[in-house]
This record gives sequence, structure tokens and C-alpha cells, in this order.
Amino acid sequence: MTDHDLLTPAQAAEMLTISVKVLREHVDAGEIAFIPKGSGKKRPRMAFDRKDILDFINRRRMRKCPSISPKTRRITNLTSNVAVIGFLERREKLLEEKRKK
Repeated sequence: MTDHDLLTPAQAAEMLTISVKVLREHVDAGEIAFIPKGSGKKRPRMAFDRKDILDFINRRRMRKCPSISPKTRRITNLTSNVAVIGFLERREKLLEEKRKK
């Protein structure tokens, strides 16, 4: 492998159709391997192997699973027969029963 086989961050980002900033985020997350060029510690100069970029693409490949049941509108005509009781009224009633005992 020679330096001519390696991709710059701009070339790798173009291959993935993303920005260099997003490419760096994937690198920082450990999703894309890179080859350090130079000895910079804060922001290392990176080069990318074309195989690593293709591996990343293959790992990220997804396929949506179609539903086996047709989508239908949900129709319900049920109504609730539950009466609404106020919380404070319920509390007063319980306290009143407690006092009577």
C-alpha cells in the first residue's frame, strides 16, 4: 500500500457523501478506522484506506422490513362508562370515613 492508495479526509468524505466534520465524528466514535500521518496529538492528520471506507458502508447498510399486515384505519365505536371522580372529593370522603371509625 502506498500513499497514493490512501484517501484524504476530503476524498473519504466525498466517497461517503458526507462532510469532513461528520467523517471526523464517525472517526471519533470509532466507526471508521484511519491511518495517522504525522505525530499530531490534538488533531492528527488522517488518511483512510479505501477498504475501511467500504467496510463502514457495508456495516451501515440497512433494509427496511415491510409489514406483513396491510395498514388499515383503526375504527372503534366503544365508549367508556366510567364516571370521573375528583381527586379532592375522593380524599375528603376517605378522610371522613376515617374520622367516623
